[in-house]
Amino acid sequence: MKKFIALVLTLALAVSLCACSDKPAGQTASFTVPMDDSTYTYTAPTDADGETVTLPGGSVIALAAEQTSLDNGADALLWKGIQTFASSFGYTAESYPAADSSVEAAEAALREAAESGAPLVVCRGEAMAQAMFNIQNNYPGVHYLLFDGEPHNDTYTNYTSASNVHCVLFQEEQAGYLAGYAAVTEGYTQLGFIGADEVPGIVRYVTGFMQGAEYAAEQQGLTVNLRTWFTGTYQAGDETTNRMLDWCNNGTTLLFVSGGNLVASAIDAANETTSENTVRVLAADYDQTGLSDVMLGSAIKCYNSAVQQELYEFFSGNATWGQAAAGQSKKVGYTTGAVALAGPYWRYEQLSQRDYERLYEQLRNSVLKVDSYADMRTLPDTPSVTIDQQN
Repeated sequence: MKKFIALVLTLALAVSLCACSDKPAGQTASFTVPMDDSTYTYTAPTDADGETVTLPGGSVIALAAEQTSLDNGADALLWKGIQTFASSFGYTAESYPAADSSVEAAEAALREAAESGAPLVVCRGEAMAQAMFNIQNNYPGVHYLLFDGEPHNDTYTNYTSASNVHCVLFQEEQAGYLAGYAAVTEGYTQLGFIGADEVPGIVRYVTGFMQGAEYAAEQQGLTVNLRTWFTGTYQAGDETTNRMLDWCNNGTTLLFVSGGNLVASAIDAANETTSENTVRVLAADYDQTGLSDVMLGSAIKCYNSAVQQELYEFFSGNATWGQAAAGQSKKVGYTTGAVALAGPYWRYEQLSQRDYERLYEQLRNSVLKVDSYADMRTLPDTPSVTIDQQN
């Protein structure tokens, strides 16, 4: 019976894979499960005659960066994607980093980028989203591509995107699912999640983490305990480190961290623990696995590949947002390869890369399902995972 069920699932997956590869002319048919977002280069599709579709090139793509430095982090990956796209298709890339993390600095960077003559300004994050709300109608000849946010006022009561704005929102619950599945598959059953704030994006990480842990626990017949805590800060510090250290000294063996520089506190706690158990850390958003040997991996948003795909859509549409994109938000995840477990430092011993690819295809083709939750009042049904909410 087990062999028969396995055969049926295999056939179902094969059929769904074939269906996904049956795409119209002008689109690429192949899909590669993402692992190393930093090396991605967009390949232009071919037209109905098999000719590569070219772009006019020549204009400027500007990045208004929330980060003051583009050496690492999410904005650095956006910048890499913009530079790669510009080099591939004949455009020029310019960056305008904000002076600090304030909304005022974000608005100044956006205005400088808009006044540079670039037809498209790319940006990311909450400060940029609020700044965008203030200026999106001031430069009618400029288009915007906003990641990880939607234009909103300072009280979060009005979300409005002008027709020259297109927003891209990653499905964090899908990245979180991969992290949860990997953690439990590796044998970690005493888990901790530390988020900077109880905002929808971070909540989606932890609720996806729960669902992935549940699936792995069901497969292996395990029971899992998960502590959750929202720090109220995006900065690492002694108080945060000590709270994590207390968890580690009292049984927690894996910390999944989302938000700002909190991963630094997690690394310190893992290194300082007096428990006999080895503590490992998982990071979110971008690949931070190389920070320390205690890092197990990273559940990432593929900023580099996502921005290149959006840039191609914009410039192939005569440097304007089409009807489906203008003033609209798009959610990206498994179907476009926009979330992943980072692969350059593959430290999983029980989860092979092939197993990861198989899981990803099951998720991508809806053989497995991940639900999205915006707050901690309503949580997924996880009978094998006990949740201890500490705020």
